[in-house]
Amino acid sequence: MATMLLTVLIVFVICILVGAFIVQLATKMAAGFKPSLGNAVATVIVGIIAGMIASWILHMVLAGGTGSLVGIVVAFLVNALVINFMIKQPSGGQMGYAKACLVSLVQYVIYIVLGVILAFVIGGSIMSMLGGMH
Repeated sequence: MATMLLTVLIVFVICILVGAFIVQLATKMAAGFKPSLGNAVATVIVGIIAGMIASWILHMVLAGGTGSLVGIVVAFLVNALVINFMIKQPSGGQMGYAKACLVSLVQYVIYIVLGVILAFVIGGSIMSMLGGMH
């Protein structure tokens, strides 16, 4: 039981760090500056919490197939809102909601590309294991 909890904790920490690096990369690409790692980690954690709350509220209000599409849009907008509030420009001001939406869009594109790459790698390894079976 303790091993499983430790494994879940380690995976959670790694996912937060990867998410923070992606936030840094997306902010550098879209806004032209790179936030600190601590600020990016805090943004990812607050984004996860805000996304869970928004998802819970949508789950309570909506039901059916339209909920998932609306959920993606709401998650995007909530993520952009968290980025706008948490990540400050080097001059100290907010970057603006439009630029935060651009950062969030770049972040989603990076997540999709990483997901496709991981799907091919994991799928290829599974297929190679199945190919060895006769």
